[in-house]
Amino acid sequence: MSEKIALVFPRLRRESNVWAPLPLMALAAPLQEAGFAVEIVDGRVINPHIPDILEAARGALYIGLSVMTGLQIRDAVAISRAVKRSCPEVPVVWGGYHASMLPEQTLAESYVDIVIRGQGQIPATELARRLAAGTPLDGIPGLCYKRDGETVIADYPALVDIDQFPPTPYDVIDTEKYMVNDVATRTMKYFSSQGCPFGCGFCAETSMYGRGWKGFSAQRVVDDLENLVKNYGVNGVDFADTNFFVSKRRVREICEGIIERGLDLKWAADVRTRQFIDFPEDLQQLIRDAGCQRLLLGAESGSQEALEHIGKQTTVEDTLKAARTCNRLGIIARFTTMFGFPGQPQKDIEATLKMIEGIKAINPDFEVHGFFFAPYPGAPMYDEAVRLGFMPPPHTEAWADFDLTELHTPWVDPVYKEKVDMIIDFYMPFASPGPELKEKMSAGGAKALAYRGMHELASWRVKKREFRVPLEWRLKRWRSR
Repeated sequence: MSEKIALVFPRLRRESNVWAPLPLMALAAPLQEAGFAVEIVDGRVINPHIPDILEAARGALYIGLSVMTGLQIRDAVAISRAVKRSCPEVPVVWGGYHASMLPEQTLAESYVDIVIRGQGQIPATELARRLAAGTPLDGIPGLCYKRDGETVIADYPALVDIDQFPPTPYDVIDTEKYMVNDVATRTMKYFSSQGCPFGCGFCAETSMYGRGWKGFSAQRVVDDLENLVKNYGVNGVDFADTNFFVSKRRVREICEGIIERGLDLKWAADVRTRQFIDFPEDLQQLIRDAGCQRLLLGAESGSQEALEHIGKQTTVEDTLKAARTCNRLGIIARFTTMFGFPGQPQKDIEATLKMIEGIKAINPDFEVHGFFFAPYPGAPMYDEAVRLGFMPPPHTEAWADFDLTELHTPWVDPVYKEKVDMIIDFYMPFASPGPELKEKMSAGGAKALAYRGMHELASWRVKKREFRVPLEWRLKRWRSR
């Protein structure tokens, strides 16, 4: 019997749509090729989940958890503690963004034995070989661990070509649990690359992969997509890459492959605004013809000063041009914005509001989502935030409440957060209703009348910039609570 590795995906926050645990599946591929049995336990699709995790941990060479900064830490800590109580001889290994950025703090916890930094396929497999053979762990790229009461911290491993790894093993999960009605009725997440060559100040990807980028070949991507369509009934794919569009040639070949093989597939991906508008028109049209339904674009701010501060390498006009391009092609555009950067955050609200109005004037159905700058460890702006008074959580579990929906920076007044929530998340959506709200407004009855009235009021408030005495906003907050 092959020796076993248990891989665990801890719970996140409330989840209606649960995507496949792709980071763990990426590790499973080389582990299986090396002769190890791999069991994946996804805490999001099991309730209660810890008994199943403990069963998987028994007799395993190690149990590995993929952990992101934020709420997932709370469940990861509970799982790790339970494993150490029940199976103290099984090493607990943390990988993913959080442990990669803060290996010393993570290893200071009694419930973590080993940390894998950065790209994990090679160190996870070599760790299994060493543990199976009972040999020392020295020299494994990216592997941090405890030895004789001290911690051994490794640098990030070099980002290697991911085409060398075997195909993602979808048979290690129950794919039916991860089919989501999104861009199509049976949509799956899919990773085709790792890393990003850009260096946005708020993004930890820069530290994780050193601004490197490696992607599957176009042939492999199309083969994978064909496998998902023909063997699993997938009709939609959401590319989970940080930046799917780095290589124009690869994008062109993937789109041509989808069309040539007649794959009935709709898809979505993330793209930088300038990146997309710099594509030649024939490639933009090819992307649409190959089934692209939606693009997520990081607009970040309507303030050019803020964009330059965060090293975005784009302009506000780039965002509006990207919106016009998506509208021309018939692609749904979703934009993300971020508030509370160091500088003049109050000024940024008005600038970003003007940009959102420009986007909505192009197509009122385009969505704009607002978040708050959070100094994630490893991001280029993290040290700047510390200099400006940000106090990092003192231990691992304290990072569990850290996310982009709350304020964590001392230079931003809580009143500012309330103003952003009120304008961006409440009044703007009512002033420029999307398809779902439009449907509610036209449904008939008392509720539809109330929605139409709220639309008129929100339109007036946004146009006049009159947000004093926001009784309807306060009522909404009261009902939400």
